[in-house]
Amino acid sequence: MSMNKLEVEESLQSTIRDDRGLIQVQVNNEGFFGEGLMQNGTKCVPLGAMKSQDFAQELYESRIASLQRFVAMTVMFHQMGWRVSDFFRKWTFGLLGYRIDRTHSIMRIATTASPISGADIRDRKRAIFYMRKIHHSVQVISTAWLAYKAKKA
Repeated sequence: MSMNKLEVEESLQSTIRDDRGLIQVQVNNEGFFGEGLMQNGTKCVPLGAMKSQDFAQELYESRIASLQRFVAMTVMFHQMGWRVSDFFRKWTFGLLGYRIDRTHSIMRIATTASPISGADIRDRKRAIFYMRKIHHSVQVISTAWLAYKAKKA
């Protein structure tokens, strides 16, 4: 009697995990998601129903919705690339057209991460610049020393 309504509801709800601890997804026969809650008509929604809806929405978002967005994005970029390829082929009479199937793999390679960062390249260029200056200075000094030594002898 000391438990509140939510604690009682939670203790009465059966778990969605089996004896091994794996989540077992229950089949939903509703016409639309949440139909059973709307027909219930009570102001207090059972905690198990809320958990079930949350779990189903997470599954939908992580499996179906993300796949739909990926396919839509892939189709959109393919269509854009095809239209650009077709535009240049038509307006230059075939001189500036390109094969769209060849450009996909090139773009995939071009967008991969470089094993050397841009900052490392900048530092290497700076180090090479200073090494060349030092090497040039050493050459000038050694040439002058050899000329001085040749005059003295």
